[in-house]
Amino acid sequence: MEGLEPGFYAYLASKHQLRAYLLGAGLDEKTAHAAFRQRFVARSAATFIWAAVSYRSVWRYGQRAYRYMHLDAGHVCAHLYLAVQGLGCGCCAVAAYDDDELNSLLGLDGKDEFAIYLAAVGKLGK
Repeated sequence: MEGLEPGFYAYLASKHQLRAYLLGAGLDEKTAHAAFRQRFVARSAATFIWAAVSYRSVWRYGQRAYRYMHLDAGHVCAHLYLAVQGLGCGCCAVAAYDDDELNSLLGLDGKDEFAIYLAAVGKLGK
C-alpha cells in the first residue's frame, strides 16, 4: 500500500484510523510462517488479522462470548470478501495457523487477547 511502511497496524474504530503497531521488514514472512508456511500470505498486498480481547465480551455473555467473537470475525471477513471484489482483488480467509506463534508475533498473550482469524488480500491472478 502506498504511504504505509511494512508492518502491523491496528484499526481504531472509534477514530476510523490506522495506528502503527509494529513496523519492520520481514513481518510478511513471519506471518506466513505462523500460517503453516502458506506462501500466498507472504505474497499478499495486505493480510488482515482479527484479534479478540475476551473481557470485552465475556463480562456480558459468559462462555458464549467465545462463540460470538468467532462469528463476528467471520461476518467481518465475509464483508472483506465483498469489498475487495469491488477493487478487482481477491481474498482468502485463513483459519489454519499456529495460535501460539501468531499471538507471539502480534505481542498477544494468547489467553486474554488472541488472534482468531486472518485473511490475505491481493490482486487476482490471470
